[in-house]
Amino acid sequence: MQRVQSVSKQLFKSYYRFNAFLLVLAMLFSCCYSVSAQMVELRGKITGWQGKSLPYVSVWIDGSERGTTSNGQGLYRVFLNPGTYKFSFRTPGYKPVLIKIDIGANQVDYDVKLSQIEGMDHLNIIADSIISQVIAGRNAYKDSLPAYTSDVYNKELQRLDGLPKNFIEKDVAHEMHMNPNRKGIINLKETIEKFHNRSDNYASERLIAEKLASNSKDIFNFNMPPQMHVDFYNNTLHFNGFDEHAFLSPIADKALNYYHYQMVGTFNDHDLLIYKIKVIPIHNDEHLFSGMIYIIDKKWALYGVDLHLSNSAHLDFVDSIGIHQQYVPEMAGNWVPQVTDFSFYGKFMGFKYSGLFLNLYQDIHIDTTLISPNYHEVFYSNKEAYHKDDKFWNENRPLLITAEENRFYQQTALAGQHLKDKMLADSLQNKNNKLRLLPYLLKGYTLHNYNNNTSWTFQSPYNMVFYNTVEGWGINVNIKYTKLYDTLHSLVIIPQARYGFSNRVFNANIFANYIYNPFKQASVYGRIGSDFLDLNNTGSVSLFLNSLTTLFLGNNYLKLYQSRFIMAGTAGEIANGILLAGQFEYADRRPLFNTSHHTFNKDSLLTSNNPLDPYGNTLLFPQYRALIFKGSATFTFDQHYIITPSGKFILLNPYPRVRINYRTGIPELGSNVNYHFLSVDVFQDRLNMGIYGYTAYFLSAGEFLSAKNLYYPDFNQFHGGESFFFNAFFGSFHFLNYYTYSTDKPYFEAHAEHNFEGLFLNGLPLLNKLNLQEIIGGSYLSQGTQPIYKEIYIGLKRTVVRVDYGFAFGRYINRVQGFRLVYNL
Repeated sequence: MQRVQSVSKQLFKSYYRFNAFLLVLAMLFSCCYSVSAQMVELRGKITGWQGKSLPYVSVWIDGSERGTTSNGQGLYRVFLNPGTYKFSFRTPGYKPVLIKIDIGANQVDYDVKLSQIEGMDHLNIIADSIISQVIAGRNAYKDSLPAYTSDVYNKELQRLDGLPKNFIEKDVAHEMHMNPNRKGIINLKETIEKFHNRSDNYASERLIAEKLASNSKDIFNFNMPPQMHVDFYNNTLHFNGFDEHAFLSPIADKALNYYHYQMVGTFNDHDLLIYKIKVIPIHNDEHLFSGMIYIIDKKWALYGVDLHLSNSAHLDFVDSIGIHQQYVPEMAGNWVPQVTDFSFYGKFMGFKYSGLFLNLYQDIHIDTTLISPNYHEVFYSNKEAYHKDDKFWNENRPLLITAEENRFYQQTALAGQHLKDKMLADSLQNKNNKLRLLPYLLKGYTLHNYNNNTSWTFQSPYNMVFYNTVEGWGINVNIKYTKLYDTLHSLVIIPQARYGFSNRVFNANIFANYIYNPFKQASVYGRIGSDFLDLNNTGSVSLFLNSLTTLFLGNNYLKLYQSRFIMAGTAGEIANGILLAGQFEYADRRPLFNTSHHTFNKDSLLTSNNPLDPYGNTLLFPQYRALIFKGSATFTFDQHYIITPSGKFILLNPYPRVRINYRTGIPELGSNVNYHFLSVDVFQDRLNMGIYGYTAYFLSAGEFLSAKNLYYPDFNQFHGGESFFFNAFFGSFHFLNYYTYSTDKPYFEAHAEHNFEGLFLNGLPLLNKLNLQEIIGGSYLSQGTQPIYKEIYIGLKRTVVRVDYGFAFGRYINRVQGFRLVYNL
């Protein structure tokens, strides 16, 4: 028995020792694994000629589909497991450096110097033949690129490089974190995204993180980035916020008609021969690039881009744009862009500003997954992406930020903490709520309350006082109350009061709109009270403009009726691209007469308030009640959109949109109307035509399916244009009488307009300096009661200013012609 116990003890000790040995072995293995898994930092500086720092150089790890870039000071870093790696350092204008670097257990410092490409002389025909090969295979090469995914890092940076003298005091400059010489960062944003590229027609992004710092709200803000995924394989390129016009790619189908090409040099990258070719616009005053492109021999594909747009390219808001783009090979041997550096410079009225949009693909992987059902969603972000801490950014930011950028982040963060202090927040609120006379006169005044996210907006004086022949001199006051509950829910309430001193009638009503689901564009709204309304339910001329034309020109265009009403409606998407809207209204409607005939133009003869009997004093319609329902369904085919925490935002669509409208007068609850009206609209706000500009059109047809009883306010109305001041609402007629073409018969109207965006005027001396855009358009109307109406017009536009000259034609009517100053662009 003792022997058995002794053996048992020995076995127990052996078992204990064996388990202890396994535990120690496991700990050693875990320790070794942790060491081997520890990422090691490789860092250094990239320089070029005379030791000058080279910013935004592509640093690519061959065979791994990973990479980074140097920062604005030429510094780079990348974290790797220990081992031996092949690195390629590339940037347009310099020969690539291909080296092996051993990564051990400790940080590795490795500086790199790049040499400029040597020049050479070749006949232009050689360069032209190379470009011809690229153009011939451009579409095939692009279509052959496989679908891929990538982690994308973006940086947006805007700077003020100078301000007008005496514009900003030192204490204000200090508050804006600017140095005393009036220079400094005003906006800085970084994002990390997951990018999916499936084909030419489908790409999507999902925001992982965003870091934003800004202090330019009150002084200057130019935060409108271009399309960050710049693709010169497209025929044309558009840059949002810089110019409406499209810019022709140097390898577009018709590029040889617009560019000269000159061979500058050659070099090798691995076993590939690369051509450096100079791009020269044939005509300077066109929307064309200049600079260098780099072509891979035999593949006839882009290797790199170093192109510029100058004043001669007719830019808006900026003076020059530079685009540097470096391509790298992915595993299948295709070359894709890894680093895009988009920079701009500008000046305006003493302001000097510049900016940078950096786009970096960190990892590129061939993606064989199927397209997800929500492929219409091209961008997605949620709240969590905007609240990543500094630890996240230090671990995931692929490049070093500069000392100036770091200081700007710290200062704006400190300013944000100060805003949490109630005294400082109240001080800022009082400062922003200070009434400034000139802004108030021009656009009104807004009173903010940051503590409960509300605001009160008061209209400007010129919108408060009016004159018309129905009310005489009058006062119209409306106050807008806005309440933001959170990023998804908001309420707007607008009470209105209106009084005419000639007819002594007081009207008051209140409007409310509640947005409850911005992801579905969903809202409910209502309005109750009384008001004087335009007899043309599409709108004719504003109270302010009508006051001017009546008093000074003797043209009282605006015709009114009184409505005492209650109305409620709702709108929202039931599926992507299908937007429904519906509204009920119950109203008591009364005709009105002129009560004042005052005008400064003694030779004019004012017309009555009855547009069908302008020089009589007859009733246009009797007093009646109307219970009306109207609804619409708008269809947007293949609708693409972006999702942010604030809601859903629809993108420009290349296909026509269709809207079906239905309206009915219901003979119930004392209502005197009984009709059914149906119409169909087909329209498109912007159809891009490349370098030839863009087209817009609006077609509409409809009829009353039954019209047992209806009055003039229920007729189908058209948006006319008798005044010199013309509303740019597309679907408007430049010269059509506001009221006499209203109809209860079948109708068809068509509007078409094309903006050439400087295609012709850019070639004319002197005029090409004005950056004018040429516009041509026309309209057509058939409405069953009047002769067919037609008009054509031409126009010139410069940013937000546009002037048209046109002609109107119609059987049995005199030809009308004249100028129109377009507003509300």
